[in-house]
Amino acid sequence: MKKVFAVITMLIGICGLSYSENSFDNELSNLRKNVIGMCAQLQTGQLRENQEQLLKEIDDIISSWKEFTDKYKNTPPAEYGKDPDWKSYFDEALDNFQIMRQKVEEKNYNRAMQFCGLNCALFVKIHQVNGISTLTDKMFTLRQHLKLTLSMAKASNWAGAKEIMENASKNLQEIKKLATPANVDKKEYLNDIKLLDDSFAQLKSMFNTKDIKKFGEQFKTFLNTFNKLYLKYI
Repeated sequence: MKKVFAVITMLIGICGLSYSENSFDNELSNLRKNVIGMCAQLQTGQLRENQEQLLKEIDDIISSWKEFTDKYKNTPPAEYGKDPDWKSYFDEALDNFQIMRQKVEEKNYNRAMQFCGLNCALFVKIHQVNGISTLTDKMFTLRQHLKLTLSMAKASNWAGAKEIMENASKNLQEIKKLATPANVDKKEYLNDIKLLDDSFAQLKSMFNTKDIKKFGEQFKTFLNTFNKLYLKYI
C-alpha cells in the first residue's frame, strides 16, 4: 500500500487535479481520481499479474468517460461555451484511453502509462484555453517547467535551462497571488504556500551551482513537498 500511495502522489503531481465548484469540473475531478488510482497500480505492477482485472478497470473508465461525454459534449457549461474545440477534447481523451487499453492488452505497460499523462495534460489544457485558473493547474505548469529544466541541465543546456527556470519562477509568483481556495483555512493555506516557496528557493539555489547531481537530488526533495500539497488540496 505504501508503494501505491507513493505512486499516486507522483501521478497527482503529473495530473494537477482541480477542485472547481461547477458540476462539470467536480465530475471530471472524480473521474480523474479513478484514472490516477488505476495508473498507480499499473505503475507499481500490482495489477499486471491480473490482466483481466486491469483491462476491466480501464473498460470501466472508458465507460464512465462515454457517459461523461454524453452529458457534456453537446452541452458545455457556460464557462466553456465559447471554445470552438470543446467537442474535440472528448474525442481526444477517448482515443488516449483506448490506446492505453490496447497497450495494456499487449502488455506494453510503459507505453500505456504515457497515456495517463497525456490525458492529465489535456484536462489542464481545457482550463487554460478557457481562462480558468486553479491552484493545481498552475502547479502542474510549475512542475512541467521544472522537469524540462532538469532535462536541459542533464543535456548541459544550461542557457536553455536558465530560461525555463525563470518561467518556473513566474509560475510560482502566479500561485502566490491566487486567492485562498474555498473551505480552506487561510492561515494554514498561506503556510503551505510558504513551504512550497521555500522548497523552490532551495531548488533554485542548487540549480545555480550547475551541479547536475546535486540539482537532481534537490529536485526529488522538492517533489516530496510539492506532491504532499497536491494530495492535501485535491
